[in-house]
Parts: sequence; structure tokens; C-alpha cells
Amino acid sequence: MNRFRIVEATLSRELSNPYAYGDADCFHLGCAMSDALHGTSLVDKFRGAYRTLPGAQRALRRRGFSSLVDFFAAELEQQPAGGASARFGDLVILRLADGAEHVGICLGIRFITKTENGRSDHGLSYVLAAFHLG
Repeated sequence: MNRFRIVEATLSRELSNPYAYGDADCFHLGCAMSDALHGTSLVDKFRGAYRTLPGAQRALRRRGFSSLVDFFAAELEQQPAGGASARFGDLVILRLADGAEHVGICLGIRFITKTENGRSDHGLSYVLAAFHLG
């Protein structure tokens, strides 16, 4: 299967699941895309590690990370790149209007994430860091 179809199938599957912290949130979306394109096993490794937003932040700190950028840099074994270098299907860290970091996926000229209200689309100015997958 080519990259486009893998990204499309992964996004469709993950966005169709009702939002649930630790099982079907933006972090899980990023982990699923990494597993599909980069060959990691992040979904199984971190599924159910938290059930609330404060729980997610505690789980990150417990593992020695201060941010999602730090976490994915370590897990993907790469330094973060600038958002403009992201290509279709790459994982990005977004800072949204609520001030929180969210994991998103590059779809070319826009970046999507999963929120409690469903899919959320954003421009390049929201991207803090990008990680190349595959």
C-alpha cells in the first residue's frame, strides 16, 4: 500500500473512534500514524496509560519528558524539524488557542488533530515541531 492510502486508512480509522483519553485522543492518533508509517509499536506500548488530561501530563513527566516534542524526539530517535518541512503523513506537535500541545498529522498545507469536539484543522503557524515518519 502506498503512503497516501496508509495515511488515509489510519486517519479514517482513528477519527471514527469516539474521543477517549488514553485510547482515542490526539496522542493515540500520532502513535497510530507512527506505527503505520514508521514501524513503531507505540499504540500498544502506551494504550491506557492515562484517562484524563492531567493524567496524560503526569504520565509524560513520570517517563522523564517535559513535553510532547521531547517524548516523540526520544521515541522516534530524531530531532524535531520545523513545521514547513513536514510532508504528507508526518507527525507534528501543535500549540492550539487553548495553549495546550496537541499531536497532529500533516496533510500537505494543513495539519489535523483530534479533539473532544472531533477533527480540528490548523495552519502552519500552529506547528511547534515536525517529525518525519517512514
